[in-house]
Amino acid sequence: MLGRLGSALNNAISKIIRGGPPDKKAIQELKNNMLKALLEADVNFDIAAEVVNEVEKKSLDKELPEGLSRKKSVLSIIHDELTKFLGTKFYPLTLNPDKPTIIELVGIQGSGKTTTIAKLSKYIKKRGKKVSVVTADNFRPGAFEQLQQLCEPLDVPVYGEPDNKNAVKITTDGVKKFLDEKYNVILIDTAGRHKEEKSLLKEMKEISDKIKPDEIILVIDGNLGQTAYDQALAFANTTKIGSIIVTKMDGSAKGGGCLSAAAAAKVPIKFIGDGEGVDALEEFNPTSFVGRLIGVGDLEGLLKEVRDLETLPSKEEAMSMLSGKISYRQMMELLDSFGSMGSMKRMMSMIPGLGMSFDEDMFDLSKENMKRFKVIMSSMTDGELDGKVKLSSSRIQRLAQGSGRSIAEVKELINQHKTVTNLVKRMRKGRRGGLQIPGIPPGLLG
Repeated sequence: MLGRLGSALNNAISKIIRGGPPDKKAIQELKNNMLKALLEADVNFDIAAEVVNEVEKKSLDKELPEGLSRKKSVLSIIHDELTKFLGTKFYPLTLNPDKPTIIELVGIQGSGKTTTIAKLSKYIKKRGKKVSVVTADNFRPGAFEQLQQLCEPLDVPVYGEPDNKNAVKITTDGVKKFLDEKYNVILIDTAGRHKEEKSLLKEMKEISDKIKPDEIILVIDGNLGQTAYDQALAFANTTKIGSIIVTKMDGSAKGGGCLSAAAAAKVPIKFIGDGEGVDALEEFNPTSFVGRLIGVGDLEGLLKEVRDLETLPSKEEAMSMLSGKISYRQMMELLDSFGSMGSMKRMMSMIPGLGMSFDEDMFDLSKENMKRFKVIMSSMTDGELDGKVKLSSSRIQRLAQGSGRSIAEVKELINQHKTVTNLVKRMRKGRRGGLQIPGIPPGLLG
């Protein structure tokens, strides 16, 4: 999708994938090649340097959990640092369920904002919403007519006053009209702004202050290059940008400018426009996007493996648990682990001395109970969660009141904690018989 940037990053990372365990020299070479690739794709130098420096530092300094290779760890770090300034996770468009949603689109002239309005209209209509558009762009000749032509086939009404130069009044009048007509979503098309056009930036802020939109989306041209950074910063300093749509990502777009823009505005990229058609609007998911970018096939599987290994208990924590010293915090982690393994009875049959006599009713691992237990535990102090303070009658009463649950439910949690403690003690006795304890890798306990 990002052509040149993706190809350059893939070449830099492929040496790590194909080679042996990466040493300091290999990681420094990776850093230099990544920096070159990012700069050639017009990513702002400071941002590019920050990314590659973090990759180098964490790749060399990170202590690996048992079972995780240095190569997989480095790939995971590259992914994390590349997605960090893209928003790190997927942010879907939020539409109010019980009241109208007002969305204002801003951007410089020529960024593809008007076309994006039409694309966004169709995207929202597909979700069963009644959409309308207000155009306050009287700065560009023919803007109103163009928007009408794009929206008419979608059966989306457009409000505008081509002869009126008061953009704030046009916007407030249009919003009022569509609110009265019970439209679910109102999109506002503003005049194109440049960071040097102080009067237009002021007008944009006045519109935002007047209509108080639910979200302001900045439209950025994917071909803009490093100047996207300055543009995004100027907009972010003028009004509260909620997300970014990157346009013109088809063809020869380098894409580095949009990465810099997202970092400058400190807001997530929500959509990517990759064509002229009204259907050419793609939701932006940073994880899958970076996976395609760096050429790692099963990135989701790799990240899950890394995360799972990184969240395993330390040897000290595991020994504490197996000695019967289990905190409420550890108990919930252990139950989550048990719950993901399928049949509790089949698992317990592997424990010498417990076997098929295990009564599944001794645990109630229903989602409802797990949810209730977590609510109660959220009212515990750190001392109570970590098992440093005994739960007296007065503390039980306080937990019930603080969590909105009954005293009986708090006592049920305490009984489940005792059951887990006894079970783990029996696991410890059976460990030499070949038992694999959930959440504790082979060899960790010696």
